[in-house]
Amino acid sequence: MTDKQTRCPNCETIYKVSVTQLTVAQGMVCCPKCSTNFNALLHLLNPNAIEKTQNVKPQLIEQTPQIVNTPNHDHGAETHFLDIFDRKIENSNIDLRTYLNNLNYFNNEPLHSIPSLNLAQGIIDHANNQSSNSKSKLYYTSWGLINLALLIILLFQIVWFNPSLTDRYPLINRIFTQTCSILRCDTADQRYKHIVISNLKVKAIDNQQTQFTGQLTNDYSKSLELPFIKVLLKSHDNVVTTYIITPDEYLIESLIGIKRIPKNSPYPFKFVVTASRNTFDHYQLEVIHP
Repeated sequence: MTDKQTRCPNCETIYKVSVTQLTVAQGMVCCPKCSTNFNALLHLLNPNAIEKTQNVKPQLIEQTPQIVNTPNHDHGAETHFLDIFDRKIENSNIDLRTYLNNLNYFNNEPLHSIPSLNLAQGIIDHANNQSSNSKSKLYYTSWGLINLALLIILLFQIVWFNPSLTDRYPLINRIFTQTCSILRCDTADQRYKHIVISNLKVKAIDNQQTQFTGQLTNDYSKSLELPFIKVLLKSHDNVVTTYIITPDEYLIESLIGIKRIPKNSPYPFKFVVTASRNTFDHYQLEVIHP
């Protein structure tokens, strides 16, 4: 039986108590008859003692004693709070009370214990570090050379896709040209040297303007973006005037809007410069990359 019996030490009245009542308030109860507070655990009765007591007082009071409330808590709130000890977690047969009672079984290490130090592993790592110190110079040198090579490749790509840098900086142009000669790659200047000017004609329009006409032919293996035309007007081997003519200025009306010149396809051009034909005795046209 789960019910037990306890006796009031004052009026000697016997009450039935359950295990739950004995755990609440650490067993402290109040006798309803004489209002005496006593510990029901200390006054539990054995079955033999109950028979002797019934011979003296045959009446056994079935009423259960009142549980003594702890300070700042009422009876209802305390009973409701202690219900959590009897609740079971979903998909588990262990309630909170069982878990707490067996906590030392599940974890027998004291809370203040210090985690064990893996000194053996530390010694091994230290030995490995000492053995790798002899290779550290070679290791860092190798990675330094690899990073330097990657940086050079990055700079080469920047200049490759931005040919205007070679025009503005002669040093970069010289280094880039030498690098391309070693790697056997074509620079922008080398590619645009394959565009040839042919059928060139010069005609004076009036005293202030001169017209140039001719054809551009791409002898390179691939199509190229339309180049600029650099015009040098000379008098007695001295440069008098220099002009940079863009594709929009030299393309004829039927070709306006085209951006690239294909392989082996002559493109006619025509443009006018604001210079009298009498002001120069020699002229030179150069194809430069855009």
